[in-house]
Amino acid sequence: MDPAADLARCAPRLDSEARRLALLHSLELLDTPAESSFDAITRLAHQITGRPIALIGLVDAERTWFKSRVGLDAVESPRDISFCGFAIAAEDVFEVPDAHADPRFVANPLVTGAPFVRYYAGVPLRVAGLPMGTVCVVDHVPHRLGDAERDSLRQLGHLATELLERRLASRAKTEFIGHMNHEMRTPLNAILGFGQLMQMQLDPGGSSARHARHIVDAGRHLLSLIDESLDLMRLEAGAARLDPVPLDLLPLLGEVRTLVEGLASERGIGVEIDGPDTLPVHADARRAKQVLLNLTSNAIKYSPVGSRVLLRAGRDGDAAWVAVSDSGPGLSTAQIERLFKPFERLGQERGGVPGTGLGLTLSNQLALAMGGRIDVASAPGAGSVFTVRLPAG
Repeated sequence: MDPAADLARCAPRLDSEARRLALLHSLELLDTPAESSFDAITRLAHQITGRPIALIGLVDAERTWFKSRVGLDAVESPRDISFCGFAIAAEDVFEVPDAHADPRFVANPLVTGAPFVRYYAGVPLRVAGLPMGTVCVVDHVPHRLGDAERDSLRQLGHLATELLERRLASRAKTEFIGHMNHEMRTPLNAILGFGQLMQMQLDPGGSSARHARHIVDAGRHLLSLIDESLDLMRLEAGAARLDPVPLDLLPLLGEVRTLVEGLASERGIGVEIDGPDTLPVHADARRAKQVLLNLTSNAIKYSPVGSRVLLRAGRDGDAAWVAVSDSGPGLSTAQIERLFKPFERLGQERGGVPGTGLGLTLSNQLALAMGGRIDVASAPGAGSVFTVRLPAG
């Protein structure tokens, strides 16, 4: 083999290669679209060092793939000739001041041909102690990093590593969600089934029937808590699947009113809808209904017997809105500030109003995920208005 070719292909292989590649693939970052968080790091590397090319490279088995890049059209490079293949084996910043004067790179095709690398500096990115890739800068002329530039490149490497570690934690959370969904729901559904069977077989007026009813009610409450907790965890982990499409919000309001009829009739509360004939929005139909159902159910639960809940709808610029109004006890400014925190029930856990303390938190997160938000207007003794805003269609 040509000695020059040997010199061009001498990137080291690591003892931890199998574990390293398994972890890299578990991050599910390879061949994914650009992300603003990674792009911001490469732009800073380019600006701080003044080098024309800046990259975040992930070193796979046979290639270095560029998750983010400035000043380079190529999206990947063969690993055997990749400068990043050397950099991931380094303990600190790996610098090649002049590739023409370095026997490891003088005959490298990336040096002798496009992109004509003359200078390279990269800091390794380690997740769980294993190298995943680099943040690096490249130039077509010789250079040396100053102390401030070197320290800045290290700091950018720390930021990129945090992004990778966050991605790893998110993947772990997603796996945990799937495991918990199975492990908790399966026995709880069995408990509910046996509890309902006991109710059917017992004298409705006896104490045993009351005990069975308590078991079923507690089981349903726990199942709601599990469902809402898992939904919230999916949203936080980025694992919740939303499918925003053009739809009319008014039929959803009709469906919500039908679903709450039983709860409303128990309390003698009327549910009225006031809005245009159509209200086009861009949202996930199931999730939008979930948000509206939660807000309407809450309004009924906290309204006095014999009152009414009003669902008003309209459009304001590029946002469609639905305002859910009640004549309940109202909220103070301090209570509103705590309203969307998980498990925060503002003392109602002692007031006989059922709930998990997660419904509003989940509704708010869902609205945000669909590009909208929930606003609250209230005062003690004056009722409350919860307004969900979604992108107009």
